[in-house]
Order: sequence, then C-alpha cells, then structure tokens
Amino acid sequence: QRLREEMALQPDKEVWSVSQNDNPLYCHCERCEALIDRYKSPAGPIVSFVNDLARSFPDKQISTLAYQYSRKAPVGLILEPNVQIMLCTIEEDRSKTIEQAGKEAERENKTGSFADDLRAWSALTDNLFVWDYDVDFDYSVMPFPNMHVLKPNISFFVENGVRRHFQQANGETGHEFSELKTYLLSSLLWNPDASADSIMNDFIEAYYQEAAPHIRNYIRRLQEALAEKEQRLDIYAPPTAYAETFLSQEKIEAYSQIFDVAQTVVSHKPQVLLRVRVARLPLQYAIMEIAKSDMYGERGWYERVKGKYVLRKDMRDMLEEFYDVCKQAGVASLNESNLTPKQYYESTLRFISDGTEGNHAFRKKVSAEPLPSVLYSGGALPALTDGVRGTNEYRMLWLGWQACDFELNVDLEDVVDAEKITVSTLYCPKSWILHPKRMECQVSKDGKRYVDVGAVETDCMKKEQDLIKEFSFELNRKQREFRYVRLKVFATKTLPSWHASAGEGSWTFIDEIVVE
Repeated sequence: QRLREEMALQPDKEVWSVSQNDNPLYCHCERCEALIDRYKSPAGPIVSFVNDLARSFPDKQISTLAYQYSRKAPVGLILEPNVQIMLCTIEEDRSKTIEQAGKEAERENKTGSFADDLRAWSALTDNLFVWDYDVDFDYSVMPFPNMHVLKPNISFFVENGVRRHFQQANGETGHEFSELKTYLLSSLLWNPDASADSIMNDFIEAYYQEAAPHIRNYIRRLQEALAEKEQRLDIYAPPTAYAETFLSQEKIEAYSQIFDVAQTVVSHKPQVLLRVRVARLPLQYAIMEIAKSDMYGERGWYERVKGKYVLRKDMRDMLEEFYDVCKQAGVASLNESNLTPKQYYESTLRFISDGTEGNHAFRKKVSAEPLPSVLYSGGALPALTDGVRGTNEYRMLWLGWQACDFELNVDLEDVVDAEKITVSTLYCPKSWILHPKRMECQVSKDGKRYVDVGAVETDCMKKEQDLIKEFSFELNRKQREFRYVRLKVFATKTLPSWHASAGEGSWTFIDEIVVE
C-alpha cells in the first residue's frame, strides 16, 4: 500500500527500490527459514517478496539489493523480468581484481566468491545493476592504491551481462585523487574498452601540468609498494593498517620527496600548485594518523629533547598546512561520516595537547562496573588515564559500553587539591556511538563517604551533535580535597527513531579522565 501511494505521488519514476536494511540482521521466522532452505540463500524470501511486488506493478522496475547476507543468488527461483538486482561488492579486497580473487578461490576449492555470485545472478536475470565500492569510507583522505583494478573490474562486469553500474568512489574535493578517479571511472563507463593508462595520462598531463611526471611516479610507487606484500586493501581500514607495508616510514619518506619536487616545479602557478598540495593531503593525513598510534615513538608526534618529550615542530606545521590547504581548496569532509577538516583539526589539537602536566589522574588506577567491551582498545581501563586524549577515530584510545549504564572509579592514591574534573565522550552515529544522556560526579577522601559534585544532562537524542563532548565538573572550596573520583554514566541504551538501525543497542564511548 505504501509503495502504491508513493508511486501515485511520483508517477514519472520508473525504478523503485525495495531493499533490506543496512545491517547484518534478517528474519528467521518459520516462513522465511523455509524459503531460505528451499532456495539455498537468505535472498530467497527477499526476492520472493519482490517478485510479488513486481507482478503488482508490471510497468515499474522493482529494484532490490543483493548485499552481504543476500549476495548469494537463490537456486531455482525464477525472477520477474521487471525485478532489478543491485549486486554489491562490499566485501571485496581492493588490491586485486574480482576475477583474480575468484580464480584464487577456485584454486583453493573455495565457493562463494563474488565472481561465483555474479555468474549465478547473471544466469537468473539480465536485469543486473552492480554497486561497486572504490573508496575507503572511513578514511577517504588517505592513500588508497586501487586504480589498477578499476578497468579490469568494469570489463568483468560487462562480460558477465551487467549493463548498469554504480561506481561509488571518491566524490569530494580532497578525497584521494577524487578528480582523477572520477574522470577515469566516467570514461570507462562510457567505453569499457578504452585504455585506462591513456585516460589517466591525459588527465594527469592536463591537470598537474609540469608536475605530471612526479604525480605518475607517486601513483606507480604506491601501487608497487602495495603489490610487494600482497596485503588486503579494505574499504574501512585505517592508515595504521598499512604502516608496515605501503605506508612504511621508508616509503613515506620517498613519497614525500616526490611531492617536494612536484610542488617546486609548479610553484609559479598558484592554481596548479594548489592541485598538487591537495593531492598531497592523503599522504599528510596518513603520516599524522600513524603518528597517533604511538605518540612518543619514532613516528610519533613527540620527540625527546634534553630528557623531555616535546611536540615535533614538523608535525605541528604539517597539521596547520593540512588544515590550510583544506580551507583553500574547499574540502568539505574527510570521510563518509562527514568529518569536517575543522573537526579533524580540533580533535587532533586535543590529541596532541599534553595531558600529563597538572593532571592528578595521570596513570592512576581506574575500575569500572560493568567492564567495557574488549572490542575497543582491548577494554583496557588504563586508557582512561594515559594522558592521551581520544580523537575522531573511535577505534583508538576510546573505551566502549553497549546498551548499559556504568560507573567509573578513580583512585588518585593520595588526597589532592583540585578544582576541576573532566571526561569526554564521542559521537559517531554511523557506528552506533552516542553521547550519554546524563553524567554524575562524586568525590571522596576515604572511599566511603562521597560528596556530590554535580550532574550534566545532554540532549543526546538529537541527530546533530558535537563530535566530542567534554563533561566538566567544577569543585567548590569545600569539595576540592579528595582522593577518589566516581563517575556515573547514564546511557541512551538504544538508537533513536531517526537512525537506520533504530531500537538496536547504542554504544557510549569514554576517554581521558582529567583531574586538575
């Protein structure tokens, strides 16, 4: 009924998507399980339902996803001619072609490769639409050397009866080679038989001008470095995943030298120079992100000078340059979650600030009830008082609790005189992470009798939120001497109605407790 109503409102629209939710959950009721068993795939009940809809609307195309659990084609199910299958490649390793991955699976006697699934769907219907993923969604501004697979994959789709393609790639300024990849993919979709090398060379020569040979050299070196280790190239992996392979320190230094020369040869052309500096953003981003994984290590943000750790000037300057180029070029976001350059800049400044000096909680013992999940930072409670503040990257430094309230206790070891207690939370709704709805703070001298310091409530169910929220508790004169800190965190527990997975268990992420 809802579909009929929508069609009446938009009679000119021909293709209507009726698809599963974007999560791994599917129905296991008795009727659906019977269809799954009958057609040998969770796609069975979905396509059966879509078939019924297609018969009800013979003048419309009813499109449905073959995605994740429904990617495997049903066996023995005849599709209506106006059913469109949108087959998705989300699981694929971007370092190799889909055909190559399929042949490797065959040699290892493995079934269920994407190549197998594509052929199976192609045998069922000629109404195939492929949704291919050519970008790192979480880290769109990082080196992602996949240009060598773009033409072979498009050719493979065409050979297997695919006539409709959605190539989801770097669509925004600042994302790694977004202009080049957009031009290359568009050209290949117009003519899959065209030479990818010729298309790339034409673009690079026109766009980067005198810097063209150096940009080509960088792309080639990046590709060769990826091939050396045969490492999986994943559409959600961070730069740190490649810190020992194509983003090793040795490789990074070589790439940086290439860009130094590239910028020099076009220094007299401001517009072209800005293009080269934008092309360098992914390299700078990778350097800064890898440095965050070990702030005081060889590749970190700090260096040891005369017995003290001091912030490296070259790293600080790089952050400023990165942000400046983003502003000059109009870079709007750095990933699929719309992390802005300003948010990245501010969260990185927060991260590199010295969290040790004057902080009574530094490296003090923390207990929690219940304990955090081991999925994030290993559930290691010392992360809350290690002096390093979490950034926009939820996989590092943060601790997470799902669908529950919890309590944190810090033993400062001695009675201290402090004026303020702060703790931060993260907001990343795409990953089910929300700010808590309330936090309460108490302090005690003896660990038995606690004094209420205050409570902070938030409008946490709104869709628009600050990336990082700092809960701050000011102590009056009578409260300032204490040894123990207790924080009570009251979570949202479930995702709100506006979320694609509404009703599922939400997460609360906490980092760095500071007492000063």
